[in-house]
Amino acid sequence: MEHNHLSLTQAAHAIGMTRRMIAYYKSGARPIAKTVWLACIGFEALEHQAA
Repeated sequence: MEHNHLSLTQAAHAIGMTRRMIAYYKSGARPIAKTVWLACIGFEALEHQAA
């Protein structure tokens, strides 16, 4: 999120999740699921490709 300058809302929208789940992951309250981790990697790849 910080690397891409995304808010919780923007990050949630980018990978199709709720803002609340992103907040749980960011705070460490919940472990990041492998599918979410992969979605973040995919988002990064697409963002760097577009730039």
